Amino acid sequence: MDDIAQSKPGTEAVEYVKPGPLQQLPLPVELASLGSDEIDQLEKGLVRRLDTCLLPSVVILFLMNILDRNNIANAKIAGLPDTLGISNTQYNTCLMIFYVGYILTQLPSNLIITKVKPSIYIGTVTAAWGIVSMCQAFTRNFAGLFVSRFVLGLVEGPFLPGVFFLMSCWYKRSELPPRIALLYGANMLASAFGGLIAAGIVARMEGKMGRPAWEWLFIIEGSMTIAIALLVIAFIPDYPGTTKRWWMDCEYQLLADWRLRNENAGLIDDDPGSLLWGVKQALVDPKLYMFIVLQMALLTAQSFNNFFPSIVGTLGYNDTITLLLTAPPYAFAFICSLIISFHAAHKQERGLHIAIPLLFAFLGNLLAMFVPSTGGRYFSMFLMTAGSYSPYNLCVSWLSSTLPRPKAKRASALAIVNLMGAGVAHFYTSYMFPDSQKPRYYAGGGVMSGACLVCALMALGIKWHLKKQNAEIERAEMEDGVLASSSAITGTARADGVVSFRYVH
Repeated sequence: MDDIAQSKPGTEAVEYVKPGPLQQLPLPVELASLGSDEIDQLEKGLVRRLDTCLLPSVVILFLMNILDRNNIANAKIAGLPDTLGISNTQYNTCLMIFYVGYILTQLPSNLIITKVKPSIYIGTVTAAWGIVSMCQAFTRNFAGLFVSRFVLGLVEGPFLPGVFFLMSCWYKRSELPPRIALLYGANMLASAFGGLIAAGIVARMEGKMGRPAWEWLFIIEGSMTIAIALLVIAFIPDYPGTTKRWWMDCEYQLLADWRLRNENAGLIDDDPGSLLWGVKQALVDPKLYMFIVLQMALLTAQSFNNFFPSIVGTLGYNDTITLLLTAPPYAFAFICSLIISFHAAHKQERGLHIAIPLLFAFLGNLLAMFVPSTGGRYFSMFLMTAGSYSPYNLCVSWLSSTLPRPKAKRASALAIVNLMGAGVAHFYTSYMFPDSQKPRYYAGGGVMSGACLVCALMALGIKWHLKKQNAEIERAEMEDGVLASSSAITGTARADGVVSFRYVH
């Protein structure tokens, strides 16, 4: 009790409390002979290996994921609707049906991935969506495009929640925000480079081998995805203790498991129940529903992405220049995302780092709707992209660190939140930008403005709730002399929690 009381002054210096030092949890037997300096060097080596193998692999795959998902927006500029003879409503329906398939596979997939080798699983689904993406080039009518987009959603759905889960099995929660920022930066880079690639294809491939340029767009990017998927499998690890990779020795895996247990009340990352047990544990946690609202509002605020080339097209330039102009706002958003994420990781703060950028996105939406000048409207697009894209990685890492254990619960929570945000939210956002509302898109801009405010308020609400939870945990430690253990983060009573735990807010 005295030891706990003595730690109290240190916890009051800032508004959050870090978990206890690593030495509070005994080292694995295989590492027990190592000194503190050796452990520090081993940890640096582990993070360096993850940053040079795992992180670049998933970033590249996610870049291809976004390219293959969103290249239909560039194909629209290149003449896809005219070639297939589809209306604006039919085009929007093809956007929407992708997300029907997308949500169907996310939760089952994240339950399966806990029982299989993630490296093979992620590589396989990536190659599969590359094949389906290529098939879009051979569609000849609305029905063909509709089916292709649905199947593409089915095979793309497992990727993102699976990668988030795999990263949470290797990185500490203090390490996740900047790395998820780099990962999600692939979204912005893909949107930026996608416009540049599309501009090159439209300018050079029109009519080659009797095919319109938009068909070559699907063929080239789909074939790139298949090749990359097969190449990166060797650089994606499985779980600590099961990985057999030339770049990941056993001692690094032992350390990876140990340091994550240490910051999560000492709990072993196992599943005491069935796969459905993990789903139930996630569903009975009220924090899950807060993050669902947060994520759905954030994805609604980003809903311009499938229409961005068309929105930029309202500035009045030709197709090639329009596609080129889509790149700078996303590049700017990528830079802002990195800055905000590294600052949030340094300060160990989440709520304000999410809410403040969304206020800039809110301002950007208003400018896009009401500013008359071309320069002013293009500037608003920088605010829209940077303000709405920058907080995404913080939301994901915040969820992972708030519902960290056990493995099945974390996997289920990540899948459910991504399902609702990146899936269900697109059911209505796919129809928010009809061509009839050019050039101002008042309906879409109004909905996105409201979503920015909802997301910002929910981020502050979650911050307040977690801060209150920390105070209750700390009060229990001070009054009862009991360390916050498994019940604080799993909702179930278990006896293996041996390290103090605090939420990051």
